[in-house]
Amino acid sequence: MSDSTSIWGDRDLHPVLAEYLADVDPHLLDVGWSFETAKSVEYGLTDQSMLNHVRNGVFAIVWLNEIAPSFDAHELSDDELRKVVALFAVHDLHKLRGEQEMDEEYDIEADEVADLVDALGVDSFAPDLRIETFHACAVDHANTWNSNPEHSTRTYDRLRPYVRLADAFASCETPEAATVERNQTGLEVAYPGTDLELRHHTLDDVKGVFTNLLNGAVSHVLEERFGYERFLIYQDGCVYLTDEDAEMTVDDELIGDVYDRLQSDIGDSHPAYDDHDALADNLSTQSHGFYTINDQDFFYAGARNLLYAVAVKAKQDADPDSDPTDSMAETMETLNERLPIDIDATTRVAPGYARLVYTFKRAFVDPLVDAGLTDEDALTVTCRLFDVDEGVLDGLREIRDDEAVDLTAGGKWDYAYAVGQHIADRARRDHWQDVPGEVAKLLITNLDALDEGWDDIVMGAHAGQFETELRAYIGDVLRVGGQASPPTAEMDELSDPFEAHHATRRGKTCTFCNRGTTSTRKGDMKAPKSLTTLQAGYSNRIPADAGQPEKLLVCTPCQIEFSLRETGSSRRDAGRLFVHLVPDYFYTPTMWDLYADEIFARFTGEAMTRVGRLASAMFDVTTTEDRDRADETPISESISTVLREATRAEDVGGRSMIEQLQNGFDPDAGFGTQTLSFYKPQDNETEFQFFGVFVGLAVASTMGLRAYVSQSPIPEVRGRDFSEMVTLDAGFTTVNGFYGREIPLSKLRNRLGAAAALIELGYELARDDARFAKYLRIVRNKPLPGSYLLKRAVQDSDDGGAARYLLEEADYLDRYGNPTNDADTTTVIHE
Repeated sequence: MSDSTSIWGDRDLHPVLAEYLADVDPHLLDVGWSFETAKSVEYGLTDQSMLNHVRNGVFAIVWLNEIAPSFDAHELSDDELRKVVALFAVHDLHKLRGEQEMDEEYDIEADEVADLVDALGVDSFAPDLRIETFHACAVDHANTWNSNPEHSTRTYDRLRPYVRLADAFASCETPEAATVERNQTGLEVAYPGTDLELRHHTLDDVKGVFTNLLNGAVSHVLEERFGYERFLIYQDGCVYLTDEDAEMTVDDELIGDVYDRLQSDIGDSHPAYDDHDALADNLSTQSHGFYTINDQDFFYAGARNLLYAVAVKAKQDADPDSDPTDSMAETMETLNERLPIDIDATTRVAPGYARLVYTFKRAFVDPLVDAGLTDEDALTVTCRLFDVDEGVLDGLREIRDDEAVDLTAGGKWDYAYAVGQHIADRARRDHWQDVPGEVAKLLITNLDALDEGWDDIVMGAHAGQFETELRAYIGDVLRVGGQASPPTAEMDELSDPFEAHHATRRGKTCTFCNRGTTSTRKGDMKAPKSLTTLQAGYSNRIPADAGQPEKLLVCTPCQIEFSLRETGSSRRDAGRLFVHLVPDYFYTPTMWDLYADEIFARFTGEAMTRVGRLASAMFDVTTTEDRDRADETPISESISTVLREATRAEDVGGRSMIEQLQNGFDPDAGFGTQTLSFYKPQDNETEFQFFGVFVGLAVASTMGLRAYVSQSPIPEVRGRDFSEMVTLDAGFTTVNGFYGREIPLSKLRNRLGAAAALIELGYELARDDARFAKYLRIVRNKPLPGSYLLKRAVQDSDDGGAARYLLEEADYLDRYGNPTNDADTTTVIHE
């Protein structure tokens, strides 16, 4: 992540895009386009700001220009591309002119265009463009009856197809909308003589990190098998560029390929899954002398990595300075009497390596023997894979047949002591410097010699239910080009959540997403609180007569989502709020990388938030246009300040509040959605929700993203399911009265400005979050809440200084604090 003051940092990008972000994008912020509507819920569309509309079109046309040549399509020169970007920046001038009659919509004078060109700095960005060409774009970019093509210029005639194509894609709310015939026709006009085709895939369910990785797996499979080139990234799918020959079918083979790629990508997506020391820390030691390996670990890390991790853990436990228990020493002495090997019964070296042996036998050898991979028994196979001497192996077999000695009593497998001593002796004899690495290498070499497919058998034994469930999930939610998979064997095993919920008192239905399961055992769905941070009482489906808090029922995809979040975040507090971020309307691959590396990466578990200063910067962002002062901080700088105050370094004060849930994950492995979690010590529910929503909305709006804020860690709706810029779930009661349940873009500026003003006034009275429940009641009940709070602040201060620098905040809160108030009721401080 760059230290640049720009929110985009300083990355190596296409030169035209880099110049746009440095020289034009800040001007769009400074003229207030973050809150100007390009598409509005009031007109039956999904909210999109003018800023995001321009960004979408610019990023889309630049990326299209990069990938089109791979299909033998024309590539614009940098000069031509720069002109297209400059023209597109001003193309929607008519939307800034207020209500117009349809036949007058594009009756725009050249002077108006010149003013906008100057304000956005696009004349310097593309100095070869004449004002006549900008004017032609403003009045003739739309292919409608009321446009004015008679003002066109030769330059604009040549570039018009690309401007219109950028506008068409920038306006598409969903992957389906981006692949309609209108856009296909636009491609044909811009790139004549080519066979370019638009295709898409969608997912009917969104969870978070897991959804991103599934998006990535589908995208990579479509690219490798059918030549699809990823073009646009939505929360729940992608749009691709391909050619007419790329025909495909959604079938069991495709689902299998996606599953295989998903499993592989998860293992490669985060450094922790290749970190043997980290994996070793996840292993718990059982009193019977083995390590417990969670089945999820097999799915994420793979059998080979886990084998190495078990060796690492055993080396840590093979302590020559620790004494064995009496039971250990007694068993080792018994073996010494019967075997041609000298087991050191005075230390824990042999017992430490014995845990490796027993774990290897349980988790690796037993599945191979059960699968019929060998005719030999588990004891023989285990010893052969460790290269144990034949004499020792024969002695162990004799002990097994001796009824006077029982080495498996109580679930133990004390044959492992002899093999553990063999490991210690070989490490000493062969001068092994990296004992875990050498042991893992030995075992993997011998397993490969036994059968190269051994790891598939082991993985099937531990993660087979994962495969069944996930193949059913992929088949159920994946659509490619509108095609759904025909029923597969795995999909047929899915239980019907409606039938399960009504037919049985506690049916197998996921608490978070209401999905069924392929498992026949309800216990497979029971997730501990340590995984979800939640337990009974979270859902109204928990039986009222439950005697104690129960484990929630969680489907396999949701379990995987929670486990991935454990890897990608540090905070595990119960009672967090979640800000589910949605692109407005999409990312391109370049845009996603910028967000992931330059913006999302700031939200680490160590980042600190200074709410007071964040509120001050947010007030500047939302109210600059209401003030007429030449010395105002540019909005672009205030936006950088908001993000900086939300993610301060730990040594400069503040409180740890907000964190992304996929820190460290490879952005190329998964893409589309992002979730932030909010937590702070809670004085009361009202103030906690008030600050959670404010911080979430502040960072979302400065990022240019839509948001769904909820108490549920799994989003209950997708971005396509709501049209407003922000939606709060049903759990926000008093806070809903202040912000509104649905916040359209047309109201977002006022709601954020009012919240920021309230925080500044409240903190002037006292740095006490608990008081904000009372302040919200004041906002609801007082006709002039800002003036009331300002008066209280003046009365409580020694010199009345608060009145001098909080007048604007008080005035703004008077006008916009209560959404039901008449906005014209004001203190009118500027008269």
